[in-house]
Order: sequence, then structure tokens, then C-alpha cells
Amino acid sequence: MLEKLPRQFDVASLARSAKEIAFRLKGSEFVRLTQATLNEPSVVEGVLRFSLFEGRYPQVEVQVFTEVSLICQRSLEAYQQSLQVTTLLVFADEDATDWLEAHEVLPPEEMDEDPRVWIEDSLLLALPLVPVQPGSQPIEYQVGEVAVVEEVKPNPFAHLKAIMQKE
Repeated sequence: MLEKLPRQFDVASLARSAKEIAFRLKGSEFVRLTQATLNEPSVVEGVLRFSLFEGRYPQVEVQVFTEVSLICQRSLEAYQQSLQVTTLLVFADEDATDWLEAHEVLPPEEMDEDPRVWIEDSLLLALPLVPVQPGSQPIEYQVGEVAVVEEVKPNPFAHLKAIMQKE
């Protein structure tokens, strides 16, 4: 069931109750993603799953899907790139969680952020560094003959010769 995604959550209580929130958002809500692509995605959909990591730290699993338009760096043509991302965010003090290397650890104050920030960050990190459309062929350039232009250096004494002929 799709729920309206609020701008702020009580992450700790949602984590304790193991809440799952499905969402479907307009692409226009993701300004940074729109700036990083050719145009805004039509829709961004996914699920936020809240739980407790190790029974103590609030965490949210951000699972999101969308399609964006990119320019293929091989063929220089626009194409649609599917982005399907799963990110696990754990909210805890870094001092207490330096052993959490495989997870994205965020300070507890970031629990108060708009969840759209978590979603957009996940999508931005999923964008390919070098967008290449599968099956694309590189552009073939035609190299034509280069016209060789001889550089003509002016004679420094031509001006004097013209003056002498006038006399």
C-alpha cells in the first residue's frame, strides 16, 4: 500500500516498530538528480524499511527505483538508464560504531532530515561515473585530407624596395 511520504519521521519509533513505508514520488521533487541527468525522472518509487541494527541503533533500508535520461559517452546519444538501489543507513554516533565498516553510518541528528534527501542521495550515488548504453557502438569519425597551407613570410625589405622604385 502506498502511503504519503511525510517530510519528517520519528525514525527511532519507526525502527522499534519495524515499520515499512512504500512510496511513489514525482521526479520533480528531486532537484539534484534532475540537474545530474538530461531531464527529471517521471516517477521515483520504492520502500523505506525501518528496524533496529544490533537491537540498539535505528536503521532504514532505502530501496528505490527510477529511470533517468543520460548521454552515452560512447555513442553520444541519449538513453534511458534504470537505477535500482538498496542502501542501508544506520543512525549512530561514529565513536560507538567504528566497527560498522559495511554500512553507511549517519549521525543521529540526520534522522530529522527529509527522507527525500536519503532517497535522492542513494540515487545520485547509483548514477554511473561513465554512462554507456549497453550495446552502443562508438562513433566513427571520418578523417579527411588535411590541406597543407604554406606559410608565406613577408620579405622585410619589400617595403624599402617599393619606396626605391617610386624615386
